Amino acid sequence: MIATAKVWAMARTVVPVLALAWAFLFALFAGGQPAVAQDWAMSQFDDGSYFSATLAPIDGPGPALVCGERSPQMVSPRITGNSMPDITPAAAFRLYLSDRVVGAPEPQRQTRDDVMIVAGGAGYRLRGLRWNDAFSTWQIDLPATDPSLRAIAATPGFEIRQDGGGGRYSSLGFTKGLAQLSAYCQGMFAAIGKPWPVNAATGLAGQSMRQLAEAGIRAGCGGAARWTPEAILPAQVDGDGIEDIVVDWRAVTCATGIPHPNCGAANCLVEVYVSALYPRVGAPESILAPGVRLQPLDNGNDAVAFAGSLGGCAQAIGRGACEFLSYWNGAALVPLR
Repeated sequence: MIATAKVWAMARTVVPVLALAWAFLFALFAGGQPAVAQDWAMSQFDDGSYFSATLAPIDGPGPALVCGERSPQMVSPRITGNSMPDITPAAAFRLYLSDRVVGAPEPQRQTRDDVMIVAGGAGYRLRGLRWNDAFSTWQIDLPATDPSLRAIAATPGFEIRQDGGGGRYSSLGFTKGLAQLSAYCQGMFAAIGKPWPVNAATGLAGQSMRQLAEAGIRAGCGGAARWTPEAILPAQVDGDGIEDIVVDWRAVTCATGIPHPNCGAANCLVEVYVSALYPRVGAPESILAPGVRLQPLDNGNDAVAFAGSLGGCAQAIGRGACEFLSYWNGAALVPLR
């Protein structure tokens, strides 16, 4: 319902009382270059077959947060004609970004990682932003407790940045609107039997990082697997208070097929399950390395220390131990220089 095409397609099928909501969403993306918004507002609708709610700036094109699912009334979409609903995961908001803000997709490229939310002096990269061809807009699902949303609420303004473009926006009204959006979405999801997890930041479908890591090991083995305690290292990488997990595939043995499918002659796969990435990305950070350990930092977080390869060690002569530290910068694991 975010893109203009979707607005007009569904406007023919909904009741007249929704006209104001459609006008609001049309105005959201009808402008030209991104402008600073002066306020945010939450709108909602329920046509009997699907419900949705939207939080967006009211005076220009910009980012919009949406939740939606089947309506508690369970009216058949064949009756309402609603064939393009917003279906979002529980405990998450779908972020829509118009191509007027961050540009249209390049040919044969439907995903991108170059867009970032900047708020409070920190950057939050939107990894895996996906083009929705049906709605002609970019989208990504953010956990309801995503740190970027908290940062926007805590600052008077923020930016959407990407190579060669983006926009600046006011946060006036965002905190109030986000609270309204959260309350409505939680209530509606509970009404259809899909209550939000108590701790939405634990990951996909409320799973902990440890559960996701163990499931990832079994998926990588294609079935049953055995591992020693050294295979699953509990960590605090992103500083959000939720346990992160580092998986060292050197200590994993698959029960069937190749015993060590993610290891070569010298290096093995290391996967870092960072809670801040779920469900926004839904995949761990990964690298090939001869070994891994955790290094406490002065800020209370853990850096991930990857053992260096022979080639890397040759470049590290004179710098002490041959390993390379990576830390969480608010958006991704980056080398500690």
